[in-house]
Amino acid sequence: MKSQTILKKPIILAFICFLAFALGATRVMAHCDAKNGPVAMDARKALSDENFETVAIWVGEKQHEELRAAFDRAIAIYSMGNTTIAAIRGMGDKAKELAEQYFMETAVRLHREAEGMTYTGLKPAQPLPNDIAKAEKALETGNIDPVSNMLATEMEKKLQHVFERANKARQNKDKSLEAGREWADAYVKYVIYVHGLYKTIQAGPAHGVGE
Repeated sequence: MKSQTILKKPIILAFICFLAFALGATRVMAHCDAKNGPVAMDARKALSDENFETVAIWVGEKQHEELRAAFDRAIAIYSMGNTTIAAIRGMGDKAKELAEQYFMETAVRLHREAEGMTYTGLKPAQPLPNDIAKAEKALETGNIDPVSNMLATEMEKKLQHVFERANKARQNKDKSLEAGREWADAYVKYVIYVHGLYKTIQAGPAHGVGE
């Protein structure tokens, strides 16, 4: 008998799935470590505009002074790269590149510290994962529906799979020892999956800046 569709409200599924990813991943928002991530890009923009607050939003109070000191050092080198003398000597682009690299690395490191996460270096620019790209697009458009639909689809697909396997194994569990063990395995995976999602909802997001 075909099992009924589980959890029919997409927005509930989306909410659960979002929290599951937020807590389950060891590197939440990992693209923050990349050169094309929001922290590094704002660090570069802060130097270009000479506006410290552009990047200061990504750290907490504990990291503020260190980031400010790094900004002052970097801006001195960065500004030197714009001078006529530096340009004539071929130092302009190199000076700006060094200042940007230093400040991006510092900003990302302090951002990770503010999150309570480990810093493992500034990563090369890379394409955004589809889920993160959709999440950021939703902020730009003000429309969360594509994200909700994506999460709901993935959540229901996985939940349906573990449920159907457990339900089928339950019907056959008394036929043999092997069938019983298959049921035990399917049961544990199903229950742990559901329980893990429930605990994730109760716990809320894993971390934030300055918390």
